[in-house]
Amino acid sequence: MGSPPLVLREVPANAAEPTTLIAELEAEISERYPGPPMHGLHPGEHADRRLRFFLLEEGGVLVGCGAVRELEPGIAELKRMFIRRPYRGRDLGRALLAGLEDKARTAGIQVMRLETGGLLTEAIALYHSAGYRDIPQYGEYIGDPISVCMEKRLSNKD
Repeated sequence: MGSPPLVLREVPANAAEPTTLIAELEAEISERYPGPPMHGLHPGEHADRRLRFFLLEEGGVLVGCGAVRELEPGIAELKRMFIRRPYRGRDLGRALLAGLEDKARTAGIQVMRLETGGLLTEAIALYHSAGYRDIPQYGEYIGDPISVCMEKRLSNKD
């Protein structure tokens, strides 16, 4: 018998499931970075038409989430990627990342950017192994001492 099927389902960012998962993500981040919440979804951002939020389900069980927000034509940012603790170590993060990249490509995105914290070594390793390269800080992350910014070309078009 094989693994249960993985489904990446788009939902409104302010629906119950994303709200629950983001709260779990924030709790985990606060374990490594005490203090006020860092760069996440901002109040009202769920209404931004450029933001698409996705849930990852395995056999109907909610295991993770992630979002893609278009920054400018052809360039998007990966946001709030998260796999719940009981489901880690099974390459679900890699599957989620690949699924989000596919959704972005389908929407015409050629370059995906992201920001993560310098202490999130597991995330950094995943992104590097998936072809992301370090770039200078951008946008709201400029000057943030803990922000690590990366990008990956999703399309070979120039």
